[in-house]
Amino acid sequence: MVKKHPKLARARAKLERKLIHGWERAVFSAPQAATGDHEQRVLEGPGPLQRDDPRAASLFSALMTEAETAADAGLVKHTYVIDARRRIEVDARHGHVKQRELDEQTVDKIMGGKDRALRPDRSATLLRSIGIMNPDGTISARNAKKYKQVNHLVELCRPTWTGHARERPLRIVDLACGNSYLSFVLLEALRLEGIDARLLGVDLREDVITTSRARAEQLGFGEHARFVVASLESLELDAVRDGLGGAPDLAISLHACDTATDAALTLAVRAGVESILCVPCCQAELARQLDQASARASTGAALVPAVVEQGLLRRSLGELLTDGLRVELLEACGYELGVLEFVASSHTPKNLLLRAKRIRSLAPAQWRLDPVRDRCAQLGVDPALLRALTQLAAEA
Repeated sequence: MVKKHPKLARARAKLERKLIHGWERAVFSAPQAATGDHEQRVLEGPGPLQRDDPRAASLFSALMTEAETAADAGLVKHTYVIDARRRIEVDARHGHVKQRELDEQTVDKIMGGKDRALRPDRSATLLRSIGIMNPDGTISARNAKKYKQVNHLVELCRPTWTGHARERPLRIVDLACGNSYLSFVLLEALRLEGIDARLLGVDLREDVITTSRARAEQLGFGEHARFVVASLESLELDAVRDGLGGAPDLAISLHACDTATDAALTLAVRAGVESILCVPCCQAELARQLDQASARASTGAALVPAVVEQGLLRRSLGELLTDGLRVELLEACGYELGVLEFVASSHTPKNLLLRAKRIRSLAPAQWRLDPVRDRCAQLGVDPALLRALTQLAAEA
């Protein structure tokens, strides 16, 4: 019988010598896969094999059968990932076998000449899990910017754990966690710095909580991260403390939509967390209120009528006012705020990071909400965070 891919067959002996001690995965792709989203097959490997492992021959034979099948389907670019630093590349059309090494020079090039927290050699599992690194261990040009942005975000977050006492874990609550990408990035950064951490992720959607639990196990954070289905408005502080083994030190919230961000900030303030990291999203509530204020010809709307009469300008003003008032309200509760751009606006308009650190421990009765309330009355708006904090202060 004539083999369809005789050159691939001739490469078999060389491949067997290089894979004799195991491999992490095999990736079979079409030739165009490097430049676009094309079909590829990923076959997980056995991992490292001991010398003289009795399974080695049968595992390799099965791998070569899969390679032939993939080549028959036009997936002729084959990559065998041995570990985080080494991979073997084969083109089934000509049978050339190339070994690629992720040496320090290559790592430095990928990191853009900077000492980044999440290196491609030591954080490969995480980078693949959040979609930045390809299954074959490469980072495409399209994802290179995302890779740098994630590392930049780590540096912006670093002050929140600098100086944390190492005798106990850093306790983190992720409010409206979604797929928990930020949670896992922070857990990885903390692991690399030798800081023990515990995390509780909270979201209304059961599907994303299920995904987050599975990803935590995959990344080795299963003992450090818990995820629960709950609304932020009904979540009890006792449940947060039980999930973390104590009161949270850090609250994070990434792209919680509209007033879900306010619910997250309210819970963080109630819990008295030392630090808050918040990336707001879809700030629509005040835009609607500004529209109503314009119809009533209120004082705030009359300042520059066109800004509230034109929908696009009104939405932009609503976003700016929403986050500005959030800053003032958190400051009124004893926090010091920084407003930072965590990615360039050319990549996403939702690029603001609110970084808060508690500098005064104030009881709800001591919160200085009146000046902000007066300002909101002049503008004709009533933000959700102000309503929530006012209620907490009244109940105290």
